[in-house]
Amino acid sequence: METELKLSFPDRESLYAVCDSPWFLHAVEILGEKTEEYENSYLDTRDRALEGTGNSLRIRHIVGSDYIHTVKASRVSLSGETDSAVKSGLTSRCEWNVSTKRPDFDIDFFLHEAKEAEDPYEILASILVPLSGSKLVAICKTEFTRQTITAMYEGSKVEICLDTGKCIALDRSLPICEMEIELISGDVSAVSKLGVLVKEHTECQPLAVSKLGRCLSLLKEKDND
Repeated sequence: METELKLSFPDRESLYAVCDSPWFLHAVEILGEKTEEYENSYLDTRDRALEGTGNSLRIRHIVGSDYIHTVKASRVSLSGETDSAVKSGLTSRCEWNVSTKRPDFDIDFFLHEAKEAEDPYEILASILVPLSGSKLVAICKTEFTRQTITAMYEGSKVEICLDTGKCIALDRSLPICEMEIELISGDVSAVSKLGVLVKEHTECQPLAVSKLGRCLSLLKEKDND
């Protein structure tokens, strides 16, 4: 289960300034940091069977590493609201990941490799089995730099990701300038509390729309031209 909070920042300078600020360094215990280049492709069938379901298929390539194939179920807020009702930016969803050297997404291979995952296999199968036999194509992508800070906050372990780059669909793009705070272990309230702390000291805003959601908005703009 993935539980995370997304916050949008007006510019790179204000985003990166957070983790050098005295109020931030006083509040968290930093365990480690790394910076990586991400290239993500989002897949769907030619008739966009996944569009509107809230489910997604992604191939992630971290430059210099293997591929990570991911399936995410539709998001819900922690109060059980649907994705369209999420306003705070804090959401939870089932997620399955398979690390592989394969650049292509194969449904049967993924189902086999993800059988022992923590999140319910039945939900994963309900997403992928109906797509069996359909050709999967990349409909959009994101390219961004991610600075990842692993830290302890109020007894919980969190990952704080600073992402800058762009969402790309066809010949259109949107900037990415955001922070993701994800719970690794501990109490989920730590994520929301850390988010409140960041919002008190910056001009960030809750971000309810995923990177994929922003890519899909670009596709819809193109369709409406």
